Amino acid sequence: MRTLISPRLLPFLGLLLLGCASAAPVKCPDPLSPGSRRVLGDELIATREPDLYQAIVVSRPTFLQPRDARRQHPAVYVDGIAMAEFDALRSVPLADVVEVAFMSGPDATTRYGTGHVGGAILVRTTRGLAPGRCGG
Repeated sequence: MRTLISPRLLPFLGLLLLGCASAAPVKCPDPLSPGSRRVLGDELIATREPDLYQAIVVSRPTFLQPRDARRQHPAVYVDGIAMAEFDALRSVPLADVVEVAFMSGPDATTRYGTGHVGGAILVRTTRGLAPGRCGG
């Protein structure tokens, strides 16, 4: 009995199939685990606070609490971009905020790497919803 594909061609066939499988459209992953906590922009605006930091203080104060013995604050990501300072929350226009979520330390470390003992605050804005772009 004769086979249609030579055994010597099988590795190349595997590469061909792998290449076809990776050609699917890019889907933005949801960075939030099922146990994550979220607050929508409308709720934050309803607090009538002057900036995002103060709105979180009023609506979700636990997001801002240090989580470890070194009193490390959560890292801040705006539209998937890491902010250098925790106070960056004060500079995000509240009207642009679509959603804010808190990710626990273990979840943030799994997603973003070390240095997230205090967790992460993920801010998604209307600017991050541009077509073809994944917002954090």
